[in-house]
Amino acid sequence: MTTPEDPAMTRARQRVAEVSDFYYHLMVFVFVNALLIIIDRTAGPNDRFIGLDWAFWIILLWGLGLVGHGISVYFGESRVQKLYEEEKAREQIRT
Repeated sequence: MTTPEDPAMTRARQRVAEVSDFYYHLMVFVFVNALLIIIDRTAGPNDRFIGLDWAFWIILLWGLGLVGHGISVYFGESRVQKLYEEEKAREQIRT
């Protein structure tokens, strides 16, 4: 028979997993984009879009996604959790 895990411990494990996933995403971003820059530089100057290397656009768009991921990991949970707790408190008051 197993005992239920403490909710604080569950949240802590989830938080560690989220931060770990973000750092993994960051490492993949750096590694893959380094390879793309090398490929872009060896492809020559004829492969440009709006005057910029194609790798620039990949880095820009993926970087925006990475920033969003970081914001959600470091700033998003506390806000969502706070709103959830406020809603639950309102429900308790109503009943």
